[in-house]
Amino acid sequence: MAVEERVAVKEGLATLEEVQKMSYARSEKEILRLRTLIIAAIGSVILTASSMYVALRMGALPWPTIFVVLLSMTLLRVLGNTNLNEINVAHTGMSAGALLAGGLAFTIPALWMLGHTEVPMVQIFLIALGAAILGTLITAFIRDIMIIRLKLPYPIGTAAFLTLKAGDVGGKKRNTLFASLSISAIFVAIRDWFGKIPALIQSSTLAAKNIFVGIGLYPMAAGIGYIIGPLYVGTWTLGAILSYLIIIPIATNILGYSVDASLAFTRSLGIGLIIGGGIAIIVKELGSRIRDVIGSIKEQVGGLLKYFLVLAIVSVILLIVAGIPWYAAVIGVIGTMVAGIMAATITGQTGIDPMEIFGILVLLFVMALFNINIVAGVLLTAFVAAAVGIAGDALNDYKAGYLLETPPRYQILSELVGAIVGALTAGFVLKMLVDVYGPTAFGPDKFFVAPQAYAVSLMIQGIPNLIAFLLGIIVGFVLNIFNIPAMTIGIGIYLPMVITVPAALGGLVRVIIDKKYPQYSELGTITGAGLLGGEGIAGVVIALVLFLMRG
Repeated sequence: MAVEERVAVKEGLATLEEVQKMSYARSEKEILRLRTLIIAAIGSVILTASSMYVALRMGALPWPTIFVVLLSMTLLRVLGNTNLNEINVAHTGMSAGALLAGGLAFTIPALWMLGHTEVPMVQIFLIALGAAILGTLITAFIRDIMIIRLKLPYPIGTAAFLTLKAGDVGGKKRNTLFASLSISAIFVAIRDWFGKIPALIQSSTLAAKNIFVGIGLYPMAAGIGYIIGPLYVGTWTLGAILSYLIIIPIATNILGYSVDASLAFTRSLGIGLIIGGGIAIIVKELGSRIRDVIGSIKEQVGGLLKYFLVLAIVSVILLIVAGIPWYAAVIGVIGTMVAGIMAATITGQTGIDPMEIFGILVLLFVMALFNINIVAGVLLTAFVAAAVGIAGDALNDYKAGYLLETPPRYQILSELVGAIVGALTAGFVLKMLVDVYGPTAFGPDKFFVAPQAYAVSLMIQGIPNLIAFLLGIIVGFVLNIFNIPAMTIGIGIYLPMVITVPAALGGLVRVIIDKKYPQYSELGTITGAGLLGGEGIAGVVIALVLFLMRG
């Protein structure tokens, strides 16, 4: 029995008969080719652009694992003579761009919320490049520790392996993905380009009574709701009900507070819940593993230390050139190393990577020691979040690679290529969106709600309602300790109800499918990924066309 067969069977993820049917590479030349990296780079461009749009619009970004696996599988099978290892290497690079995009989308828009109308393109690229290098470095450094020694499950990576294992007989999954993606993209074009479909439906009568409910016609929201499932979309909806049907109406109609004051309370409360829940995840999940992690790092540190130090110094230099003071750059890189290990542990156990929380925590630490200007503070936070996003979530691809016995050095190269391409793409997409929609389009109740970036802006300029914020942190921490997902409650409190309603409908469809038609559950998830990706891609394409027309 080959090594890869022993791994998959030992993990209990495949029978010997199933594994023997898989298409493994028979030589390393079949795993990494020029076309593999080209496809990884192309996929990174697509995923970076669409993920940036989705994260800014929805305030959430379920990692598009199934999407990239199927996209990689489809493209390489069209070219022919491929195998599961090459597919795995390609989708590792594709994912890296999306992970970096999430870190930037969750932080950089704080600049425009704080009144900085310019887009510092060169600075954004430099910090994104630094994050790509350091995030990939951390991934390479801790891969064996997390996956082989500590045997963390990495549920998303395991799902990717199972998707590859199942294959795509008759192209059913591929056809489902691209059909839902196409339908979503066409719908968005009719809605946003031709203006034939309204973006949202709201009751003006209820709005006059300060009850701000309605439904947004957003395929991506329905897709997110389906993908994250009933628990998370249920708590998301609970937060929206608490905010828009209870707190705001009572505060304005009964207690006499203004709408602005009520919104300041709910937004501060929601952001507090997000931060408190993220801190709880960090504390809770690390408690049982921190000694094992430290011990394993001590064993491995010798051989890789010189490479780690050299590339860490390169990251510091890039941050300094981007305008971040040297002392903040050093602290940022050290903090990112620590946070990357923590994120990898948390992601391996839960599938959740609160990257923006790590960025905020490092920012608060730097602000407690030094005075730092707004632009440098936001850029530092973005660097940490993007690098931690790559370091934590990319290990899902390495988990799939471990089960497939893909040589990790090939995944590392693909990840680095995808991350660097993502760094170039992300900066351009951000500039394009600001040029088309304007810097005032980012923030609460705006086109791009960007709640995580709003949290960063609050950390820098001051909390609108400090009592609500502190209450949110305490409640969020306690709820997450008892396994109640406070972060999604906070997102529901913060986001407009018109986004929550289609997400809730998507979650409701998931409940019905899983209960009555379980044989279609996987295709339902693929459909959700298509809806999500379709609106993301269409939104970026429309913005690109408008950008070019203005140019």
